[in-house]
Amino acid sequence: MKRIFTLLITVSASLHMQAQAILNEVYAIPGSARQEFFEFYNSGTTPVSMDNYTIVTYFEAGGNKGFYVLDLPALTLAPLGFFVGSSSVPFNYQGVSNSNNSQYSWNDLTFMANNNAYLKKWIISNNVSAAIDGNANYDLAPVPANFNDFFNKIGGSGATYNVFVFKNGILQNVFLGGTGGATFLPSYIVGLPSLYVDMSSTAPDFTINFSSYANTHPEYVTQDVGSDNGYIRLKDGYCRTWTKSSAQVNHSPGVTNGGDAKVIVPDISVAAAVVRGTALGGSTLNFDAVAGPVTDFPVTMNVFVDNGSVPGELDASDTYLVSKTENAVTDGPFSAVFFPYTANIIIQTITSAGCIDNYRFIPNVNVLPVKLISFSGTKEQDKNKLRWTVEENESGQQFQVERSMDANNFAAISVVKVSDKKGAESYIFSDDAAISNYYYRLKLVDRSGKSFYSNVVFIENNRSEKGTIQLSQNPVDAYVSFHYNSDISGMTTVNIYNVAGSRVMSQKTNLSKGNNTITLALDGKLYTGAYILELSNQMNNNRLKFIKR
Repeated sequence: MKRIFTLLITVSASLHMQAQAILNEVYAIPGSARQEFFEFYNSGTTPVSMDNYTIVTYFEAGGNKGFYVLDLPALTLAPLGFFVGSSSVPFNYQGVSNSNNSQYSWNDLTFMANNNAYLKKWIISNNVSAAIDGNANYDLAPVPANFNDFFNKIGGSGATYNVFVFKNGILQNVFLGGTGGATFLPSYIVGLPSLYVDMSSTAPDFTINFSSYANTHPEYVTQDVGSDNGYIRLKDGYCRTWTKSSAQVNHSPGVTNGGDAKVIVPDISVAAAVVRGTALGGSTLNFDAVAGPVTDFPVTMNVFVDNGSVPGELDASDTYLVSKTENAVTDGPFSAVFFPYTANIIIQTITSAGCIDNYRFIPNVNVLPVKLISFSGTKEQDKNKLRWTVEENESGQQFQVERSMDANNFAAISVVKVSDKKGAESYIFSDDAAISNYYYRLKLVDRSGKSFYSNVVFIENNRSEKGTIQLSQNPVDAYVSFHYNSDISGMTTVNIYNVAGSRVMSQKTNLSKGNNTITLALDGKLYTGAYILELSNQMNNNRLKFIKR
C-alpha cells in the first residue's frame, strides 16, 4: 500500500509537466487473428516513466459492467518517442503480421509482475468486503487468458469506447470513440460508484470519482469503427486530430503518424517576446496565454531553449526551461531568464485535455532602439482607448494599430506616426468603430524598417442587451464566439443544431450575472453550412443562426 488520496478533481485541474505521455493510437477492433494495441507519444525532451500511468476502460459484457484497469509497466518512454502495449508480442494489425513494435504484452503475466504492472477487471458488485479489495461497490473478476478485448465495444446510447488516462492518479485525458454526436461522458458512467485503484508501484493509490466528470470535455470521434480498425491522431500528440483509422488512414505503432504538413488551427493564442540580454546575465522571455476557449483551460506552456539539431522545431536535444500553467486567461504574464542569451525559444502549449494545441517559435533578435514600456486599453463610453508609452522615441518611424476578434487573425486599422519628441513619449489612439469585443496589438516600426509586436490587450464591449445572443462574427471559422448578458448566474447549455433540426453539438458552461463571452471550438466538428446556436437556461431559450465557413 502506498499513500492514498481521493481524486475529486476534473480534467481541468490536471497538472501537465513538460515530459508527458499522450495517448496517440487505439486499435480497438482487431478482428480475427489480430491483436489490440495502444500507443503513447512523449511530447517532451526528457524521458517519461510509464510506471506512473494507468489506463481505465469501461466495459459491458456477460451481464456485467465495470472497468478494466491497466497499470502500465516500469518502462521508459524516450523523448519525443513512442510507447506501445499490445495483447501479444509479436502482434498482427491492419495488414501487418508479426510486428515487434510493442514494448510489452499485457497477457505476459511474468513480465507484468516483474515490472510493477497489472491488468484487473472490476465488475459492479458488493459480494466481497471493501476491507479485502478496497472497493465497496466493485468486485474483482478473472481476466481471460490471451485477453484481447481491453477496448470493449459498448452498444446502445453513448460512446462506443470510453478510455481514461491517469498519471500519478490525476486524470490526464479522456477519449471517447463512436460518440454519434455526443461530446460529454455518458450519464450512465458519470452515475457509477467511485472506483479505488491500488497501484503496484511507488505511484500513489487513488480513487476515481466519476460523478466529478459530468462537465469534463473529452477528446472524441463521432464515427464508430468496424473490424480491423481503431482511432489515431493524424498528427502526433495534437488536439483535434483524432480520426477513425481506415484504408486511407493506417495505424503505425511505434513510429510517427506523420502530419507534419497538416495545418492545425490553434485554439490558444500565446503572446511572447525575447528581451536580449548579455552573456553573463542571460536573456529574458516574456510570455502569456492571452486568448482561447474557456474549456481549454487550465493551459500549460512548456518552454524550451532551441539549441537542438533542427532549428525552429522541438527535438530531443532542445533544453527544457520552465512550465507555467494558467487556470484562466486572466492569469499571467510570466517571465523566464535563459542561457545562452542569443538562443531562440520554443513554447509548447498543452490544453486541459492533455494534448498539444500549438508550438510557437520565438526568435531572439536584437532589441530595436525604440523600446515599448507599456501598452493597455480601456472602454470609454462607446470608444476603445489604447494607450502606450515608449522610450527612445526618436528611433521610431510609426506604430501600426492592429485589431482582431479571435486573437489570432489581426488586421491593421490605423497607423500612428512617431512624434518629434526625443526620449520617452506617450500615445493615445481611439477606436470609434468598436462595436464588439476586440483584441489589439501594436506593430512598432523603427527608422530602418525593422519591426516587432507588442503584447495583446483585450477590451470587452458591455453593450449587449440582457437575454440576447450577440455573435462576435458571422460567418465563423475555427470557433464561434458570442456574448450574452445574463440576469442570473448558473449553469447553462449551449446547443448547435443543423438546418434539419438535429443537434450536432452540446456543451455546458457556467454563466456569470452580467456580460459573458462564450467560445466553442468548431474545427473538425462541423461541416460548412448554416446552423442554429441555442443557449438554454432556467430562464429562457435563445436562438441565433450562423454560418460555418
